[in-house]
Amino acid sequence: MKKNAIVIGLVVVFFWGISFVAIKIVVGVIPPITMAVLRFCISWLILWIFSKFTIRNKISLSRQAKWFSILAGLWGITLCFIFENVGVNYTTPAQASILISTMPIFTIVITDFAKRKISSLKLYMMSLIALIGVVIVVLSNGFDLGGDTFGDIMILLAAFSWGMYTFYIDRLSGYDNLVTTIEMTKWGVIFLIPFSLAEIILKHGEFAPIRADILLWLLFLAVLCSGFGYLIWNYVIRTIGPKAAANLIYLVPLISVISDFLILDNIPSLWFYIGGLILMAGIILGGMFSGEEIKDSKENLKSTQGG
Repeated sequence: MKKNAIVIGLVVVFFWGISFVAIKIVVGVIPPITMAVLRFCISWLILWIFSKFTIRNKISLSRQAKWFSILAGLWGITLCFIFENVGVNYTTPAQASILISTMPIFTIVITDFAKRKISSLKLYMMSLIALIGVVIVVLSNGFDLGGDTFGDIMILLAAFSWGMYTFYIDRLSGYDNLVTTIEMTKWGVIFLIPFSLAEIILKHGEFAPIRADILLWLLFLAVLCSGFGYLIWNYVIRTIGPKAAANLIYLVPLISVISDFLILDNIPSLWFYIGGLILMAGIILGGMFSGEEIKDSKENLKSTQGG
């Protein structure tokens, strides 16, 4: 079951790698927050229709599960995609994907804080190395608060939001995956609507005509990256755990850099690659130490029970 979860998780990661290019293209026509509303409205509708054919008996969620779903929607959809869509509008898809790969760091810190425990010193040292890589990536195109740097900060806030989302999804492990995904998507859209209305008012309702290619990219984001993407990813988190699932995100930057070059012809600077390598080394080694930590804790538990 875990192998199957990893395989389908990698498929979602492939779509997410391309999603940064898709977002860059779509937000050039549709404002970022309004685009997020359209994207997740379509996602919710598809999942709701899908549930009518797959769920025979009505499944009700407990009050606690509803709260976790609401918070997952707030962090994983509303805040994450406000920050991500705005951020990609100001930076390149490749740079955004590198920075979004800091999600495992935020996941580890948030999990440790919630459980009131400290991970190994090795793990935090690797996080520090990854942070150095983040700084180099952010500065790779110059420190311009009006452009790339602003976008980079937004992407890092999106990564933090995703860490919070992962925390709440892990708390929903005992509940039906499809039902909780539909619930969190619904609340994510509800929280997004006020921001979208404000965006429309500020832009005086001026929108460029939506071309066929823009509509196709939007459907790609809504169906494969959000609708079934979230449904599958929530299953992956429940099956292999939040930290192991976060490790799969390491492949997102590779896919995004390649698609950014092939589709948008963006060629990053040398410092971008240097910072990216340092960042990925820190995160991957951190993931290895995290795995060792989990293994050691299980062995200690067994020895304690055996004694």
